[in-house]
Amino acid sequence: MDVLFDLYGTLADIETDEASPAFWEEVARIGGKNATRENYLSLCAQAEAELPAGGEIDLLGVFARMTGPKGDAAAFARTFRTLSRRRLRLFPYAAELLRGLKERGVRTYLFSNAQACFTRDELRLLGLENAFCGVLPSSEAGWKKPSREFFACGFARFGLDARSCVYVGNDLRDDVGGAHGAGMRCVYLQTEQSGRYDRAPAPDWCAADLKEVYNIILSLL
Repeated sequence: MDVLFDLYGTLADIETDEASPAFWEEVARIGGKNATRENYLSLCAQAEAELPAGGEIDLLGVFARMTGPKGDAAAFARTFRTLSRRRLRLFPYAAELLRGLKERGVRTYLFSNAQACFTRDELRLLGLENAFCGVLPSSEAGWKKPSREFFACGFARFGLDARSCVYVGNDLRDDVGGAHGAGMRCVYLQTEQSGRYDRAPAPDWCAADLKEVYNIILSLL
C-alpha cells in the first residue's frame, strides 16, 4: 500500500498574508515598478483564463513576467513567499507519522495543491525534503485537486496504482472528493484550515489528529 498526503492544512500549518500594503511596498522595493499587487492579480487572472476547468497555473511564469527578461524569477518567488509567510510549522506528530511509515516499508508521496516555487523550499524548512518517495505540486502537474487529471499525472509519474493507494487530506471536496474520483480511499483529517461545505463527499475514515491517521494506516497494512 502507498500513502499519498496533502501538505498545507494536513501535515503543515501555514499562514500567509498577500493583502497587506506593507507587504506590497516591500515587494515593489525589491522587484521594481512591475511588482505591484494590481499587476500580480492581473497576470494571475490572465494565466487562469487560458486554463481548462481544473487546470493550475504556475506562478513562476507570473513572476517571470513581473521581473522581466533580466530578472531572476525563482529568486523573486522565494523572496515573495518569505515576505508573505507569517507562520509555517509541522502539525504535532507529522514527523513521527512519516518516519514510522517509512520504517515499516510504506511508500509515501506528496500530492498537493501547491506552487513548486514555494513548496520545494518550504519542505526543506519543515525538514521534509527527503521524507517522500515523490512530490507532485499542482503547479508542476498543470492540474489541481479535485481534478482526476491531477491524480492521473501523479500516478503516471510515479508508477502508482490508485487501487493500492490511500490518500490523506483535510478537505472534503478537494481531498476526499478528489481521491474518490481518482479511485482511492481517503482518510479525512479535520483541521482549522479545512474547508466548510453544505454538501460534501463522505470520507472512508475520519481522524482527529495525525496520530489517529497513523493508527488507521497501520490497521490497513
